[in-house]
Amino acid sequence: MQKKISFIIKASQEFFRHTDEEEKINAPMKNKFFENISNVYIPLLNMLERFETEGNKFCFSIVMPPVLCNLLSSDSLQEDYLNWLDNRNILGQKELIRNKDNPKIISLIKAEIEKNTLLKNQFAEKYQKRLLPVFKYYMQKGMIEILGTCGTDIFLPHYVDLPEIISAEIETGLYSYRKVFGTIPEGFWLCEKGYFEGLEKIIKAYGYSYTIVDSRSFLLAENIPENGTYRPCRIGNFVLFADDYYVEKEFFAEKGLIYNKKYLNLNSDIGFELDIESLLPVMQEGTLRFSTGYSYLNRDVSQKEGCIYDRDSAHAQVIEDAKSFLESHSARLNKMCEEDSNTDFYIDVCTFDLDKFNKNWFEFTDFFENVIVLLNQYDIENTSCSSLCANPSVYEKITPYFSSSCGEGYGENLLSSKNSWMMRYIYKACERMIDLAERFPSDSGLKNRLLNLGAQELLLSLSSKLAQYIDDSDFLEYAERRFTESIVAFTYIFDALGSNTVSTEWLTRIEAKDSVFPWMNYKIFAKKK
Repeated sequence: MQKKISFIIKASQEFFRHTDEEEKINAPMKNKFFENISNVYIPLLNMLERFETEGNKFCFSIVMPPVLCNLLSSDSLQEDYLNWLDNRNILGQKELIRNKDNPKIISLIKAEIEKNTLLKNQFAEKYQKRLLPVFKYYMQKGMIEILGTCGTDIFLPHYVDLPEIISAEIETGLYSYRKVFGTIPEGFWLCEKGYFEGLEKIIKAYGYSYTIVDSRSFLLAENIPENGTYRPCRIGNFVLFADDYYVEKEFFAEKGLIYNKKYLNLNSDIGFELDIESLLPVMQEGTLRFSTGYSYLNRDVSQKEGCIYDRDSAHAQVIEDAKSFLESHSARLNKMCEEDSNTDFYIDVCTFDLDKFNKNWFEFTDFFENVIVLLNQYDIENTSCSSLCANPSVYEKITPYFSSSCGEGYGENLLSSKNSWMMRYIYKACERMIDLAERFPSDSGLKNRLLNLGAQELLLSLSSKLAQYIDDSDFLEYAERRFTESIVAFTYIFDALGSNTVSTEWLTRIEAKDSVFPWMNYKIFAKKK
């Protein structure tokens, strides 16, 4: 009996305009993107380099959506990232003066400055301002599997009656993947794990062999799988894996691992506390508040003024929590083996949403590396899902239930009282885009540019992250403006094509701002014959 575990890291990134005129408006989203580079992407690559040097045979999966790949490929953003690190260190020097009488805080500030300096050297010299080729290198080495996904973070069940939209999103994601990584992926990541009956047929048509669904899709299926969620199932010859229901609770329940009092309290960041003038040049007048990297307190709220964060103590706690995590997952796999000794293997699929982890837990990448390092102490084999898809016929056939990892399991927060107004605009734009692809089957020149831009703007408006931000009142102003800009631009394009008039100046300006899919071909929205 084999006990297996697979780890999947879901990276995500909303597109933001990064022209000079909108620098202040999009500063919080840009800051989030750069923090992900500093706290996740570069640390993961450094970890992979260490594992390669040590001969640690390990493989985990990662989802790198097209929008993220686009922003990581932007020359201007790579330079902006280096300037962002410099500005953080300038703020750090000011913080050294402000906290000169507190040696513990001084130590934290110096560590942050040293970290930013090292990141700058690694990004500019070691990685030559290009992270994607390094991820591709480790993919080719078999150390990571990069999953395919949609063009944007669309919640596919909302478009069950618009198969052209679903196909266009999947096709956009696949084309982007091939452009960046030069191959075709085996696994497909369902945005928000949103599944509905029949979706697998569309995904399978694009060459994918498996996907991951929420555990409820298995547990509420018409024919509940005999082995529960710890063994793959299939629909035809398309393989389904269920994610581990317990992972979310382990970390984010009331007494979840991330809330240990020794961990860094990200809400204590000076970006939310000091006046704007004190935060220059990281933060400018007129921008929304965001984190600066200078947080000094841990999560222990027993004392009125809080307790100073201790890096060594937090790291020791990370190791303990990594052991606790592996012990609990090992125990569940052992229980499955005891109940059924006739099955050849069980697999525990653990997914980590970086959007949620990086926002709430500074120590996540340290934890993840320790889980990998400690795994060989447990009787569990690390594997990728793709390695188990060679013979789908051996798996039980099921009819999965509609489900999602969003909201309470059904994506209800993506169509709530706060954001439902978006859907009427989205649906009208979708219907119009499908119609345009039929009406203009082979146009070129200015009309072709208009149609391609319209396809880009529609894809940007379809992202479920915008609806999430509005429902959570998180990045609210950005989400409402980003959505409105795309819908207004699409409507202008539709009207221009109808009247056969367009401002080339406007078209050129928007193309430069929203160049997320420069290779876009609007014909992907045409009805499939």
